[in-house]
Amino acid sequence: MRRFWVLLAVVVVLLILAFACYWARKTSLVAQVERELARLKELGEPVTFADLIPPVPPKQDGTLFYQQAIAQLEIAQKRLPQPVWDSVYEFISRQPQKPFKLSYVQKVLREVEPALKTLRQALNYPHMRMVDWSAEENPASILFPHFSRFREFARLLCAEGLWRKRQGDMDGAVESIMTALKLVRRMDDEPTFIGFLVQGAIFAISVDRLQRILEDADASPQAYRALMAELKAWDIGRSFVRALQGERVFNIAVCQWAQKASLRELQELLNESSNTPQINLAMWLSGKRTFIAQNELVMLRYHKALISLARKEVPYEWASLKRLEKQWQKEVDRPAPSLSLGAVKLTWDDKAFARLLPFVWLGIAQKAAQFHALQRLGQVAVALRLYRHEHGRYPETLKELVPKYLPSLSVDPFDGKPLRYQWLAKGFKIWSVGMDMKDDGGVLGKPRYTKGDIVWEAMK
Repeated sequence: MRRFWVLLAVVVVLLILAFACYWARKTSLVAQVERELARLKELGEPVTFADLIPPVPPKQDGTLFYQQAIAQLEIAQKRLPQPVWDSVYEFISRQPQKPFKLSYVQKVLREVEPALKTLRQALNYPHMRMVDWSAEENPASILFPHFSRFREFARLLCAEGLWRKRQGDMDGAVESIMTALKLVRRMDDEPTFIGFLVQGAIFAISVDRLQRILEDADASPQAYRALMAELKAWDIGRSFVRALQGERVFNIAVCQWAQKASLRELQELLNESSNTPQINLAMWLSGKRTFIAQNELVMLRYHKALISLARKEVPYEWASLKRLEKQWQKEVDRPAPSLSLGAVKLTWDDKAFARLLPFVWLGIAQKAAQFHALQRLGQVAVALRLYRHEHGRYPETLKELVPKYLPSLSVDPFDGKPLRYQWLAKGFKIWSVGMDMKDDGGVLGKPRYTKGDIVWEAMK
């Protein structure tokens, strides 16, 4: 009988231990990460690069043409002395920093004709795959060398547009800008955080030069209708959300890489951002898997909140974004307790890995709103020109543009109020209040787009 009770006790203890192991596994941080990734997958959210950027049919892939255009551009750059090439930058600048020769600008445009022709061919394809997304090693090593080339193409197209204006070809000038805007849309195919910012930079450059082209000259109604369609075509809200999804996928991939790396490699990575060698006791004592999982859960939680706010479209909930940013700073981006031991510092920083990855909540949302503002100002400006073509004058209020020229009254993406409009003796002025949320009466600030209003003004 005694043997029975001993055996029963052993069985009970083993069952308790088994349950404890099961419960520890179920509630472990690693298991929580796995469940969160499974939940995202069930919702149709991308969690791998393959989910985010699937293969495309060869007949729809313009990658080879983009690569050829870039190669032709690089050949053209090598053929011309730098002062000649720099003349293009001065030509498209609102305030040139040094004198330049128009003959140099013409020379550059002639030299890059083959590259721009190939680029236009590439843009006829809906897809591109310019990046190696295999990420077999550290995903942080993924490179985007084509971004600088795309920005160069945008500048050259703007220069081509301004040159065409000088030659009296206004519809051709508009076409050049439309080509740059189409390049912006095509970049949607590989959504990344940095890619969205580059898209926006190209969009801002293009819209600014479009304003210069149209400020004192006119295009045909046909050109304006085509331009209106292209201005509407970029779905900025969708691009913003996909860029944030891409950043989340990137962070997931980095965490997966970190789980395979050694503790020493991780410590070296964390020390790259510090002038003093550190030993992070939180990582060494809690274990690599738990440490990385804890940081990944934090990142996934903040990504979820930010993507949810981004999906609500402009005007964004600025107060919620500020609270989220302050919460991140309080929880993650804060000084960790440390103890200096000569040349080495001991720290307890359980969020050190999360802090390596940039989270700029308010800034990126403000950039997205700025892109929306430029897009809407461009659409209203084109609608005003179409109205004048039919009526011989500009309208007294923007309400007269609805519904024939605009489907609805355009709203300022910063404060949610209608865009401001002023009918001038010659031309018009429309503006958004911009990032500072103050209506300065259509006055530009310095630096441009950061302070003061975002303005579109025409003198004709």
